[in-house]
Amino acid sequence: MDVDTGLHRQTLDNSFFRRFTCHRFPKCVMTMRVGFLFNHYEVHQVPHAAPYAFELSRRYPQFEVIIACSTNQEMTLVKEIAQLYPGQRCELRSLGTPWYYNLVDPIVSKWAFGRKKMVLSNNLDFFRSLDALVAPERHCMKLRTTHGLKDLLMIHTRHGAGDRKGGFDDRSGAFDLTLLPGQKYVDRLGQLGLLKEDAYAVAGWPKFEVVRGLRQTRERFFKNDNPVIVYNPHFDQTVSSWRPMGLAVLDFFLENSQFNLIFAPHVVLFKRKARHRAKLPEKYAHAANILIDKGSAFSADMTYMLAADIYLGDVSSQVYEFLLEPRPCIYLNGHQVSWQKDPHYFHWSLGQVIADVKAELGPAIERAAASQTAYQSLQEEAFNYTFRTEKESTAAERGADAIGQFLSARHVT
Repeated sequence: MDVDTGLHRQTLDNSFFRRFTCHRFPKCVMTMRVGFLFNHYEVHQVPHAAPYAFELSRRYPQFEVIIACSTNQEMTLVKEIAQLYPGQRCELRSLGTPWYYNLVDPIVSKWAFGRKKMVLSNNLDFFRSLDALVAPERHCMKLRTTHGLKDLLMIHTRHGAGDRKGGFDDRSGAFDLTLLPGQKYVDRLGQLGLLKEDAYAVAGWPKFEVVRGLRQTRERFFKNDNPVIVYNPHFDQTVSSWRPMGLAVLDFFLENSQFNLIFAPHVVLFKRKARHRAKLPEKYAHAANILIDKGSAFSADMTYMLAADIYLGDVSSQVYEFLLEPRPCIYLNGHQVSWQKDPHYFHWSLGQVIADVKAELGPAIERAAASQTAYQSLQEEAFNYTFRTEKESTAAERGADAIGQFLSARHVT
C-alpha cells in the first residue's frame, strides 16, 4: 500500500517500544523492519534491488519489508516489477522533500543531485524506524556519517557491473553487507582490501530477470533493416567520449544514413546537463536514422541494448548488459588512454577500439560482423566472470537469502 511521506506518531511509538522492550527483555522476538531505498531522479537503479525486496518478503515472513521511493517514476517501475512476484507483501512508501526545495530543485539538479541529500534529511523518522536499509547506491551511507544512525544495518546491492575506476573506491567496503554481481568483484575488491570477511555475497544480476519478465520481444525502432548501433556515452567526463567525440559520432550518422543510431547516453549525462555540457543541436532531431533518448525508461531497462546490433561506447557498465547476447562492440578512446593493461578498461579487450571517429568509425562498423568471431568467446568468458549465472536459483532468490540470513543472524531473540 502507499503511505504518505513521514511516519505517524503511533509508528514512532511502536518503533521505540520494540527497541525498549527488546533491550529490557532480551528473550522477546520482534519483527525486523527492512527498508529498500530508491533515491534518484531516474529509474535505472530500481531493477537492481526491487527483486530482492519482493523475494525477501515472500521467503522471510518474519521481516516487514518496506520499499521507499523518492519519485513517482521510481514508484511506477517498482509496481510494474511487483507483478513478477505474486504473493509478495512489500509495503510501498513515498519519500518527499520540503515544498521550498521543490521550487529550486529544477535548477540545482542541472549541476548536482542535491535532492538526494534532502530526501535523507527530510525523512529521518522513517529511517530511524528501520532495523536495516538496503540500497543500490552509496549516498545513503550519509545516514550514518552525517545523521548519526549508527545502529542501522546498511546493505548495498550495487547498480553497475562495469570496470570503471569509480566503482571500486573506499565506499564499496563501507557497508555491513554487499551483494556482488559475480566473481570479478570478489577478486577486484578483494585485491583492493575493500571486502570485509563474511560481509558480502555473490548473488548475480536480478535486472536480467526483470528484463526477461517485462520485455518479451525485441523492439524495432526503424522502418528498415539497416544495422542498428547504440551509442552509450558515460556521464563521467574524465573518461567519457562525450566531450571529445560525441557530436562527431552524431555527425557521422547524420552523413551516413545507411546506418541507424540509437543515442542512449547514461541517464545522468543530460540530467546534469549544465555540469556535463550536454547540449544537442536541433539538426539531429530530424534525421530519420537517428533516435535520441536523453533518459527514458528504455535507456535503463535494456530495451535499447537488446534492440541494437552493435554497441558503441566508452566506460559504461551497460556494455555487459549488452553482452547478455554477445554482439560486436566498438569503444571510443577519446582521452588517448593506454588501456591495454589497465583493469578499468578490461571491457575494451572485447571489441574494436578507435581514436578517430571521422577516419575509423565507418570501417569499424563495416568489419564488425566479420571481426566478431575473434571476440565471441572472450565476451562469453567476461560475461560469466562478471555475473553469477547458474540456473538452479535466481539472482533475486540468492540475494534475498543472503540478506535474510545476514539479518536473521543479527535478529534480537
